[in-house]
Amino acid sequence: MDHELSQSLSAPFHAQLHSPDGNLHITLEQEPNGPLFYTVMNNRYRVLERSPLGLITDQYKLQQGIRIQGVEHNTITERYELVTGKQKSQSYEANELVLLTSVENHQVRIRFRAFHDGVAYRYELQGEGDIRFENELSGFHLPEDRMLNVWAQPFMRCYERTYDHAMPDHLRGRHFGFPLLVQSAEDHWLLLTEAAVDGRYGASHLAADEQDGRKLRIAYAPDQETPIAAKLPLSTPWRVMIIGSLRDLVSSSLTTHLCPPPVLQDTSWISPGRAAWSWYAEGDSCGDMEIQRQHVDFAAEMGWEYSVVDGGWEGVLDAPQLIHYAKARGVGIWLWTHYKGLNTEELREEKLRLWASWGAVGIKVDFFDSDNQETLQVYDAIAESAARHRLMVNFHGSTKPSGEHRTWPHVMTREGVYGAEYYRAQSEGPNAVHLCTLPFTRNVIGSMDFTPVTFSRRTTTTQGLQLALAILFESGIQHYADAISVFADHPGMPLLAAVPAVWDETRLLEGYPGRFVTIARRSGVEWFVTSICAAGGRDVHIPLDFLEDNTAYRAVIYREQAEADEYRYRSVLPPIEVHTETRCAKDTIKIRLKVYGGVSIHLTPQAENK
Repeated sequence: MDHELSQSLSAPFHAQLHSPDGNLHITLEQEPNGPLFYTVMNNRYRVLERSPLGLITDQYKLQQGIRIQGVEHNTITERYELVTGKQKSQSYEANELVLLTSVENHQVRIRFRAFHDGVAYRYELQGEGDIRFENELSGFHLPEDRMLNVWAQPFMRCYERTYDHAMPDHLRGRHFGFPLLVQSAEDHWLLLTEAAVDGRYGASHLAADEQDGRKLRIAYAPDQETPIAAKLPLSTPWRVMIIGSLRDLVSSSLTTHLCPPPVLQDTSWISPGRAAWSWYAEGDSCGDMEIQRQHVDFAAEMGWEYSVVDGGWEGVLDAPQLIHYAKARGVGIWLWTHYKGLNTEELREEKLRLWASWGAVGIKVDFFDSDNQETLQVYDAIAESAARHRLMVNFHGSTKPSGEHRTWPHVMTREGVYGAEYYRAQSEGPNAVHLCTLPFTRNVIGSMDFTPVTFSRRTTTTQGLQLALAILFESGIQHYADAISVFADHPGMPLLAAVPAVWDETRLLEGYPGRFVTIARRSGVEWFVTSICAAGGRDVHIPLDFLEDNTAYRAVIYREQAEADEYRYRSVLPPIEVHTETRCAKDTIKIRLKVYGGVSIHLTPQAENK
């Protein structure tokens, strides 16, 4: 660590930070007595123009009259393990610049970190006592010198909208949820989000300037009716820029790198898994003991770890009896609850202690529908109380993730996505364009409870695409949506029994938001590969060079039956065919995908199949 001397108010200020590989360059600057700005470059490409920094509190404004007292430079290396996610074993290097500032005799540190795959910063307010935040001035000024493609989700409190492709001019005066995706050159991408969000500050989103859609700023929750109330010292959430190729974005774990280590010493009771789920097929089934037993039996048959009992069970279902029945069959039971049933300490202790005493393994907590500080404090309290009672958590009707599954490893997933439940209520629901966008947006930043795989509902996708979602979408608890009778007779059933819910490695092989995506995921020595596409259909070439050399693999390929016209969408969907081949690392699998189609491949070393 080195420490530079303080600067005079009358002198301009300039400092730089570089990523460990030297590709990313961050410049901080201040005109005499003026506000602070930062710019970000990726080699010769400008990622962000001169973008503002600052806060407005009830005690001072970190906006003008800022004195630079010094600069610290640090290097960070870290290795850690995650219980769930796209890659369990994590490691990273980062360079850090800490700007030591004072304004009106108040001390504020602005901490920047540069990683191989991105940049982040936060404000660290020193001192003691109470403080109120009236506004945050942090901004992201997208490049002005070129055409940009943007994929942005109009802000909604439960984050259940599509990420729409737009030009910057279309953003003007509107609010958008994190994450927001930007393409500035052929393979130069930026994903904006936030990390380490909790109830000490609350969650944020993006607001575009009324005149210039390339100027985005941090905005507080629309139902944050009073200033954010906090106690010093305090660190704000990180403002995060994931930068690089689409492959860099998909494999990035930047949000977890920025979160504190686990608060739990013993995580042996936490286990990712797949779940049977009756609500999608029969919404009023959750109080029916016979139907719930059938789902437990099916989960046991499939080798799935869990069955989720959704809304409507309380006061109707004999949950202790079901849990006893399920435990005898090696299946754990999750119980649904409205968040208002847990929004006081008395309610949390009463219900969670009771449900844990029955033997429930997890809770699905629904209908938060807010990013305000008070609601984020309820998230925190539920996570803490659930951990004490050894209950895993799935947050539904929720804000987006921000890396918290590192700090709270029993928080297995959250919704915050326009998911499969909308197939029940709408004529179309999530289409193939949306499904081809989620791997580059929402699922980059954390587990996503989309509740995939439905064959029985009428959608504008094919059976091949629906089956592929079991691999494509990562979630620590994977609810499979359709009815038992549909899955039981489907040729894709062996794949659904085999796909795990946690991964050792994730690779993007090819893709473009809204058009097509091919992803490979590894669990142990097995690989699961999937490819889907939107309008037009396409020929997909999948090189298998990620496999071990000099090893033969058994490839089980789940694809749709061939037709004379592969590129025309059919309302009567062709069934799945299953083929088994022997493949090795030198091979390339070539498959023609139908319009809105998909393929899934399960690869295991042949020695593993003896």
